[in-house]
Amino acid sequence: MKFFTFFAVASPLFASTVFADEANPVLVNPCVDTTDFLTADFCNVTLPLSARVADAIKRMTLDEKISALDSDTPEIPSLGLNRYNWWSEASSGVDTHGADDSGTKTTKFAFPITTGMSFNRTMWKATGQQIGREARALMNAGKAWSTFWAPVVNLAREPRWGRNIEVSSEDPFQSGEYATAFVTGFQEAPEDPRYVQASACCKHFIANEMEGSTEDGHEEDRQHVDSAVSQQDLMDSYMPPFQRCVEKGKVTSLMCSYNAVNGVPSCANDWLLTTVARDNWGFDGTIVSDCDADSDVFNSHYYTDTPEETVRDVLRAGTDIDCGDFVGTNAQSALDKGVITEADIDERLTQAFKLRFRLQHFDPVGPLQSISEADTVCSDHAIELSHDGLIQSAALLKNDDSTLPFSASSLNDVVVIGPNFNLSQSTAGYYGPDNHCLDAFTLVDSIAQFVDATGMAGVPDVLSDDTSGISDAVEAAKKADQVVLAVGTDLTWAREGTDAASIAFTNAQAELISKVSAAASKPVVLVIFTATPLDLTDVLANENIGAVLHVGQPSVTIMGAGDLLFGKTSPAGRTIQTVYKREYQDQISIFDFNMRPGPSPFARPDCTEDNYGDCEKGTNPGRTYRFFTGDAVVPFGFGLSYTSFDYEIVSAPKTVSMAPVEKMLASTKDQNKLFSSVEEQESGDTGYIVKVTNTGDIDADEVVLGFVTPPGAGENGTPLKSLFGFERVHVKAGESVEVTLYPGLADFTLVDEEGARSAAHGEYSFSFGVEETVVGGGGFARHTVSTEA
Repeated sequence: MKFFTFFAVASPLFASTVFADEANPVLVNPCVDTTDFLTADFCNVTLPLSARVADAIKRMTLDEKISALDSDTPEIPSLGLNRYNWWSEASSGVDTHGADDSGTKTTKFAFPITTGMSFNRTMWKATGQQIGREARALMNAGKAWSTFWAPVVNLAREPRWGRNIEVSSEDPFQSGEYATAFVTGFQEAPEDPRYVQASACCKHFIANEMEGSTEDGHEEDRQHVDSAVSQQDLMDSYMPPFQRCVEKGKVTSLMCSYNAVNGVPSCANDWLLTTVARDNWGFDGTIVSDCDADSDVFNSHYYTDTPEETVRDVLRAGTDIDCGDFVGTNAQSALDKGVITEADIDERLTQAFKLRFRLQHFDPVGPLQSISEADTVCSDHAIELSHDGLIQSAALLKNDDSTLPFSASSLNDVVVIGPNFNLSQSTAGYYGPDNHCLDAFTLVDSIAQFVDATGMAGVPDVLSDDTSGISDAVEAAKKADQVVLAVGTDLTWAREGTDAASIAFTNAQAELISKVSAAASKPVVLVIFTATPLDLTDVLANENIGAVLHVGQPSVTIMGAGDLLFGKTSPAGRTIQTVYKREYQDQISIFDFNMRPGPSPFARPDCTEDNYGDCEKGTNPGRTYRFFTGDAVVPFGFGLSYTSFDYEIVSAPKTVSMAPVEKMLASTKDQNKLFSSVEEQESGDTGYIVKVTNTGDIDADEVVLGFVTPPGAGENGTPLKSLFGFERVHVKAGESVEVTLYPGLADFTLVDEEGARSAAHGEYSFSFGVEETVVGGGGFARHTVSTEA
């Protein structure tokens, strides 16, 4: 085992003894912890960043440079640096990816598929900030690296996608706002805004929303799939969340994805990585490949003829760091054969080292080193914030005759029945800390805070066909004062690498729901845990089910469910996925990435022909609420409350001038850019003021959603409607709050088939709230306005 002894430690972030063969991520700052580089330009904080980075790279040997292209970078003696690993995770809490073996616990948060339903930018930013501060605290303690690959910014465009649990929405605007809030909180520390607290990474760029599926013998997986996406859908749906992450969130890293896009693997796609991300959006951070995605360019997509050509293509496309060792293994051969130059390597290292400098790896001790593990990790604030995630996010989908909230004083006991009655710890370590500081509470525990509660499965697990336990569940339901059904999915249903086989309950779960609800003495409450939007047609029509609470996948943060069920707080979450009927999965292939309705190039998924080529082609009914032409079981943005609300538009434009829109588009064209900046897109003075009145007798939060329906909605690829704004407010019973939402200039444009954006003149309808909630006491208002030149 090698070890190197350096000079005395000057900060808690850095240590003077490095065991190079160990996983321990203690960092050595060569400009502070040694005297070897005191006069080096890369240690001179008075020089421009570009000069310092250039000096560092100039000092490196060729072998060091090549090794530094891989994510697990060995020590660089020429710079006095020890090993550095670029890979850690942080979607729902700090996961140091094996860097710390001391048993350190971190705070676990609900998955984004849950917290996205809150529509609360403040909470999203606070969550990102807490995770980022815990990351920095562990960095200071020598227990974590500095670069974390979160958040996931892909769209939940496909209900069967295995990684829906990791994303915040099917909507491009909401997804971009979530990314902006999370990344801003994660990366920025008020103590010292000059530096990056911890590096976030928006992934997976782009159109990466499938894992692995088989349809009538035709198999695709994420390493091999070529996502055939129209330019219209790329520019209108897939790109906007990433643009917001880059321009508004100032993210310091992007991850290129496994898949190809229209024939070109993402990590070798210079149009995506350079033309779009760097040249159009101004991204100046580090681009990392998904793990082994650089290798997949050659070994899975067969895009290049040799490993050396692959190295050339990924480097020149703009991929800076290879998660894996393909580039590091083959770069020397590529140099020897003249396929690449040392300048190609230097260009990529420049981007990588810029980020390391911004993370303070070469600068004097500063305020960020005062963020301590003892004061930050698993603090009271962190635990409270984690607990609040589910409370703010759960969506009430049904509440007949005020089944909820329960009254603890009038209940003797509750029995929780269903395969998810004890769902908790089994999901904790999925892109989050398996070793966390929360107790592994269950739904039963959350209810037991208020009344006696017990639980049983009824069916062994969410995928089981075993119905032998249903009779015992029925008997338990007959005896219980109140029944809560805990059903849905877990990570065996869908996760990374595995897409969901169905968007319907298994036969066993459906039978359990039917028989238990029929046997109960009073209407049951169904709590659904899922990231796959399951068909709830029968559940919502079942008169024996009084209420349905959708909690997403909260993992161990489930305790807040009790607060909602017993009325300590009113639910205010809104659905972030369209819930389709089961037949949807038979109409459209998961391999079809197009958003807009029309004929599909892929076979119907329910085809049973011996030859896949003989199958009838499917029909795309439209993906997400923006394009779906059918009747949704539950629409996007739906959510009920224990109180009732009334919306009144108290200020609205009489007409809308299109002159600023035309000016924005002309400016973009003059700059030879594909995209107007997000700042330009959001500008404009067309504003709506909506008066939100709580007409019930319970203080509650309300999420106000603003939608725009453009001229020609639903025709020729025009969206049916799109979310343009949202705010979450607290409204006391009998009182009113005014909410102002501003449509941006981009909301008065449409994207054509070539991906070009143009002004759309005509009549616009602006709606606030979701009309389907009105019968349950939800607020709704609409205003129509026409454009003028």
